[in-house]
Amino acid sequence: MRKAIAVIATLDTKGPEALYLSRRIRAGGGQPVVIDVGMRGTPYGARPDISREAVAREAGTSARAVRMLGRGAAVEVMQRGLARILTGLHARGKLAGALAVGGSDGAILAATAMHALPFGVPKMILSPATQGQTPFGPYVGSSDIVIRHSVVDILGINQLSRVIFDQSAAAVLAMAEAPVDLKLRPGKVIAATMYGNTTPAVMLAKKILERRGYEVIVFHPNGTGGQAMEGLIAQGLFEGVLDYTTHEISDHLFGGFHSAGPGRLEAAGRLGLPQLVVPGCVDFLIRESQRSLPARYRRRKSYHFNPVISLVRTSRAEMRSVARAMAGKLNAALGPVTLLIPQRGFSMYAGPGGRMRDAQGDAEFIRTIKARLSSRVRVVEQDAHINDPRFARLAASLLLEMLAQACTR
Repeated sequence: MRKAIAVIATLDTKGPEALYLSRRIRAGGGQPVVIDVGMRGTPYGARPDISREAVAREAGTSARAVRMLGRGAAVEVMQRGLARILTGLHARGKLAGALAVGGSDGAILAATAMHALPFGVPKMILSPATQGQTPFGPYVGSSDIVIRHSVVDILGINQLSRVIFDQSAAAVLAMAEAPVDLKLRPGKVIAATMYGNTTPAVMLAKKILERRGYEVIVFHPNGTGGQAMEGLIAQGLFEGVLDYTTHEISDHLFGGFHSAGPGRLEAAGRLGLPQLVVPGCVDFLIRESQRSLPARYRRRKSYHFNPVISLVRTSRAEMRSVARAMAGKLNAALGPVTLLIPQRGFSMYAGPGGRMRDAQGDAEFIRTIKARLSSRVRVVEQDAHINDPRFARLAASLLLEMLAQACTR
């Protein structure tokens, strides 16, 4: 049976391109399903398999009513309708992947709808709007969407666009044909967080947990990584959490680049999962390169991490604020929580003699969080740096202890 691939486009402006992509998918052995998400003009160049009227109906309105809306409101309506179309097709086993082609409106419309598709379903957006000078967050979010920059604008098929279109159609087909198991299997699975700053310790803890039969899935806490982890926790995939790198809380509170939003460090608590939490890397903010740092940060300790970002030491007042925020989240947890504190530094460059060292700032954090934590939250301190093997082994041991206790209840 041919794999059904949704080809998503506004056919009033991208009809010929949608037709070309659908032909390439058919030639590659797939079954294109052209979905028109146009909001204004008359479709041309391609006949939709699912019309804009059908998309609007799924959103509880009509194509005519959508035309009367402002641009932004119309996009939001069609996003809702398209999401329902895509998830419905997938639930019925009639969708193996999705490929959207469009400008700014078409890209963001398709992206938001694609977020509703499960992890592992191939999703690609082909657009001139999704390029290196545009933040990718609104398009990718925490999903597994593939962004393909079209290089040229999307108006007709030419010797440049033909290459991009042919490769994009082939890529989605290849992903759809890949023999992968898309079912997520809950069980002895642990979520963990790790930066480069905490990699040595998390690698060791992961080995220890794996020797006990656990699968450890590690997330990079760069904002979207934390959001992805929180979302998968909420879906019930994990049995426990090794939240070794809670840095995203600092960036959320104080404008760093790796904010995961206000919901970080909450999903496991709501589900009552065992959590081993470490204040990993809460002692710095992710900011611009050294040459571009705002003036307010230039007097602080900082570390030239790479050509595009710097680590900027959090102030003592900020450390107190992070401690208060973390205490509130941990106190709200319905399950067992252990806070494990490394007394000799919370990140790689903040150990004794390190460039980012501020022992008083660390002490402010420790004093504040201990004063605010409920007696239900276990606090363990060790005279060690966060990457000390002794500390990593203790983290794994404490989490295993909580997991064993949870199993006996």
